[in-house]
Amino acid sequence: MHNNIPVVQEEEAQLRLLRARTQTYDDATKLLLVQLGVTVAIPVVGSIATLFQPDLRVYFAALALVVLLLDPLWIDRWYKRLLKRAAKIAERFDTTVLELPWNQFVVGDEVETEDVHQAAKRYCGRHDDSQLVGWYPRDAGEAPLHLGRLICQRTNLRYDSQLRRNYSTALIAGVAVIAVLVFGVSLARNDSLAQWVLTLTPMAPLLGWSVREYFRQRDTADQLEDLMKAARKLWQDSLTGTVGAAESGTKAREFQDAIFARRVSSALIVPLVYKLSRPRLEDEMNEAASDFLKRYREHSGSRDAS
Repeated sequence: MHNNIPVVQEEEAQLRLLRARTQTYDDATKLLLVQLGVTVAIPVVGSIATLFQPDLRVYFAALALVVLLLDPLWIDRWYKRLLKRAAKIAERFDTTVLELPWNQFVVGDEVETEDVHQAAKRYCGRHDDSQLVGWYPRDAGEAPLHLGRLICQRTNLRYDSQLRRNYSTALIAGVAVIAVLVFGVSLARNDSLAQWVLTLTPMAPLLGWSVREYFRQRDTADQLEDLMKAARKLWQDSLTGTVGAAESGTKAREFQDAIFARRVSSALIVPLVYKLSRPRLEDEMNEAASDFLKRYREHSGSRDAS
């Protein structure tokens, strides 16, 4: 083994960070579901209900206006605070496992030990560590540290990018299906254009949120893929010696800054999409790590032969 990434990531101190990170993201996910409830479920229910009870349209229209204020003023702000806390805990894990310095200027102060302990304890009350061990590919430990950390960072970026593309596609498809169903029912009832517009009015928050979320996820995925390209080039330059180990470490810290910024600013994924995508994406992640390791060994072999 050329580095200690596989060993360090499974030490109790690091597993505690992963427990706290996961629990904090779980808390943020629950708030996301509340956000979806008030911005998506209520408008959808309103659109369906008003098809059969037109007198309810004015009430659901008023409720939609309340939702438009409640979401940005309270729910979204609380949600973003949880994301930042989870991102800082994840950053502490990464900097320890990948042996990177903490960037106070970008990340700020660490999460208090008591808060980490409390979140980790709550996680242990409902889960075991089966989903936490082997967080990064074990094959990353078979390369020198400056290459192993790049494997971890690059697979991290790829995993997140693909997950967000899957989510955005499922999201826009779901909204399209709902809109078509509402239109179909209105058409079957022979509603006038004015009646159809009134029926769709309560769906305004849903349409606004879904379009915003679609482009947000796609933009994030594009940024992640740009970083992946840069990470792959750095890997190749580090592998051939064009970039030395010290300079590679500096570049890796810059990549970590970008990963932290993404964690803080990027919206979470609906849990169902994550669960459905996880087995395939983890298989791809491990396969990619094995391929990078194979290339490292081939390069080392050819260099030794010469």
